[in-house]
Amino acid sequence: MFTSTPVSRTRVRIQHADAVTAAGLRFAMRNRADIELCEGDLPAAGCDADMTICDYATGLALALASRPAGARPAPIRLLILTDRDGEQQVRHALQHGVQGYLLHGTSVEELIRAVHAVGRGQRCLSPEVAQRMVDSMAREALTSREAQVLQLLAVGHCNRTIAAQLGIAAGTVKSHVRCILCKLDATSRTQAASIASQRGLVAQGRTALH
Repeated sequence: MFTSTPVSRTRVRIQHADAVTAAGLRFAMRNRADIELCEGDLPAAGCDADMTICDYATGLALALASRPAGARPAPIRLLILTDRDGEQQVRHALQHGVQGYLLHGTSVEELIRAVHAVGRGQRCLSPEVAQRMVDSMAREALTSREAQVLQLLAVGHCNRTIAAQLGIAAGTVKSHVRCILCKLDATSRTQAASIASQRGLVAQGRTALH
């Protein structure tokens, strides 16, 4: 007598802050033989999820909560679905243990592939995100202080204003700006701001650090 092979199911929890997105995710994955949806914020009886789909802020919070200071990351598997495609944002998420990173507009087929991949403990990135990360590997990364200076530079602040906001000397700011221009291969502050915007190194519309 012929017996079919049982379908391997990935147990998925959805913790996306946007209610419409969360509803769309549930609709896309409900009634699939290869996926089991786990409802609620905490592991449900009989459904200890293999992975969690979440928004950017929730993903970072879960990643940070799962790795106490000085400890290795806990085996929580996270897939972020977001519109944040900045190089620094993506790098920050991956460095904190997020395994999957997809952008809004991802097809259902790509979503399902990513769910299974992350559920198996593999990394999975949107093609656009993967290309951005590959490109960034060939460049020298900005330090955290340089990133702060670049954010303020990009919205038009002069060295003196940047120094006042960051609580450092104007000469130190000037030194940071030189390093930024070198790392971005820019010849002017305006060009550096343009490159930073294209690469997603600065947050749009901000005039101060928070």
